[in-house]
Amino acid sequence: MLGVSLLVALGIALFWIPLAGVNLDAMNGYGLIGVLPVLTLLGAALMVVAFLLTLGFSRPHRMLLTVQILVLLFSLHTVAQSLEAYARFPTAWQHAGLIEYIARTHTTDALLDARFSTPGFFAFIAFLMKAVGQTDIEPILRWAPPLTELMYLVPYMLILRVLRATWRAKWFAAWLFVVANWVGQDYLSPQAFAYLLYLYFVAILVNWFRHHDETTRRSGRRRKAETTQHSSSSPPAEPRGPFWRVYNVVFGPKDPGELPVPEVGVRERRILFFLLVALIVVGTADHQLTPFLMTAASFGLVVARRCNLRGLPFLTGVIYAAWVSFMTVAYWSSRKGELLGGLGKFWQNFNQSVGDRISQTSPETAEVQKLRIIIAVVLMLLAGLGLLRRRWRGIDDRVALVLMLVPFTTLGLQNYGGELALRIYFFMLPAACLLISYLFFPAAFDAPAVRNPTVRIRLGWLRAGRRRHWPAVLAASMFALLMTFGFLNVRYGNEAYEQVHPSDVKAFDIPLRKTKGAVGVVWYSADDPTAVGGEPVMPWSYRSWERFTRTPVVVNRTNPADITRILTLMKAQGPGGYFITTRSHEQYQHLNSGLSADYGTKLRAALAASPEIQVVFADRDAAVYALRNPPAEPNPPVPKPAGLGLRSSPWTPAGLIYLPVLLGVLMARELRRLRLAPGEYRRLRPLTVLAIPLFFGVMAVILERFVSIS
Repeated sequence: MLGVSLLVALGIALFWIPLAGVNLDAMNGYGLIGVLPVLTLLGAALMVVAFLLTLGFSRPHRMLLTVQILVLLFSLHTVAQSLEAYARFPTAWQHAGLIEYIARTHTTDALLDARFSTPGFFAFIAFLMKAVGQTDIEPILRWAPPLTELMYLVPYMLILRVLRATWRAKWFAAWLFVVANWVGQDYLSPQAFAYLLYLYFVAILVNWFRHHDETTRRSGRRRKAETTQHSSSSPPAEPRGPFWRVYNVVFGPKDPGELPVPEVGVRERRILFFLLVALIVVGTADHQLTPFLMTAASFGLVVARRCNLRGLPFLTGVIYAAWVSFMTVAYWSSRKGELLGGLGKFWQNFNQSVGDRISQTSPETAEVQKLRIIIAVVLMLLAGLGLLRRRWRGIDDRVALVLMLVPFTTLGLQNYGGELALRIYFFMLPAACLLISYLFFPAAFDAPAVRNPTVRIRLGWLRAGRRRHWPAVLAASMFALLMTFGFLNVRYGNEAYEQVHPSDVKAFDIPLRKTKGAVGVVWYSADDPTAVGGEPVMPWSYRSWERFTRTPVVVNRTNPADITRILTLMKAQGPGGYFITTRSHEQYQHLNSGLSADYGTKLRAALAASPEIQVVFADRDAAVYALRNPPAEPNPPVPKPAGLGLRSSPWTPAGLIYLPVLLGVLMARELRRLRLAPGEYRRLRPLTVLAIPLFFGVMAVILERFVSIS
């Protein structure tokens, strides 16, 4: 144990000390991995090896394992923050603008941005900042990712504790959950917060609301006629052969992969049920995708007989549909094509999330994108093998299987801005990490510690009573090292344009100071942003959101000196028109859209040389340009807050009556279920009969609102 602790300390020193000499300006399409020192990579490898050595001990050293997971978490998830002057991700700064708007106006405006249709997270952060007197959001943006990853571990450990697995499998799954989460959805965002709610939602269901009669499942084999015709004194002949052996592995009798449900009082279960409802409501007001996955997860667990709240999927679905219908009308009323355009188009949605991300990227960026796809595919394959290995041992891991498959139900919705594949990977990760750990450590229980001197391994300070687990630990070590280096490649592969420089923020402060009214920002793109759903890779509108408008200009790919379109659009903005560019945005256009590496430099030179344009601000990281003689018109007013943009239809009053009654009936039905024994569920029929017409009435109102308003 002392040797492992020293190895961890050495790994930390090797990882962090060489970072002082890193030159971020030398980054290319490979991102941060291209400038990280070799000693830093060696330090990461030593931390991985130390953790796997700890798994090789004969018993769990929980404190040492916990410290190692936390050390690796903060090392991998804060390396970029420690090197950069400002919090990363331009999108995080845009979220800061949404938070600032709510804190300043005490309302929302769904007409300004679709994210205002689900403002729960932004309002929550605005409230917290005001409550603690915090006015500078940059530190929160900077340290949100590692703190979010840390918070993810709490509900994930709650999920792991109910599983029938060895301590090595559970700790390796928790470790892998940290290393495999490279998707970058842990910054200050509604998705990160909603994912935390999703994990708690699942953790509560599998801990306290599973069936109490989970026992060995009987075989699903269909016997042939000749095998069923036998005398009462002789048993039927078991079919033999490779086919039946495989059939038995897949469909034969299995023991549940979860531990027995603990006995909890009705009062405690009612409190937990209300907590589930609160998670659903908050998640629905926070993010547009996660409530759908909550509904799908609860439905899957009910079908798999791992959740006894049979009415919960209907309750979550009604809450989700009602919020979308009544509270996000400003979004979908004018975007019916965008909302329903990808419905049922499984392959098209998948291809836009995977294939289209590689088509025009630079060779280095394309390799990073391909590596992301490879990692995701390998994880899915290994998770499948882990599931089969457990079934070979007679264990039925239904909870893990349901959580693995549920995210794929989103393929039939829409492409989600080209990020649907990332979201699927993100939500299947808890189950995938667990099943992969089963591939290496498939046993259901820990073997008793038996010390036999004849098979003892002596490696200096490392001694183990039995060595049967060491081949698995060695194999897991190889996989863990590959995953760690893969993380450093793909998590920070976009760092050339995901970092935010101080000048990037300053570039949007200057127009606010120089212009009293609306600010019209012109930004350049190699492709039509209206077709690809693009936005400027800059911290636009990080404050005074309502004063900014963003107008893209598709530039001449072959001639950076052609600024005709830019001048035309700047004049169309009136006296508040500016052209803004940043080095990060220029890197994005080069690495993802195929513009030349020096396109941004040449474009800046052409703008500075134009007699019609004056340079308002410029350094190597950002530049702001304005017209020397801007037109007086148009001079649009700054829009006033419009709120959620609620709208009514002829049937809306009826829906506002049916909806709370339906929710009350569904909740009363589940609360009553908690008091009944399994054989007494027939007493729920009156509530079921009452809920059915109310349900169809609410669905009819939702459909009528969609047709009449859109």
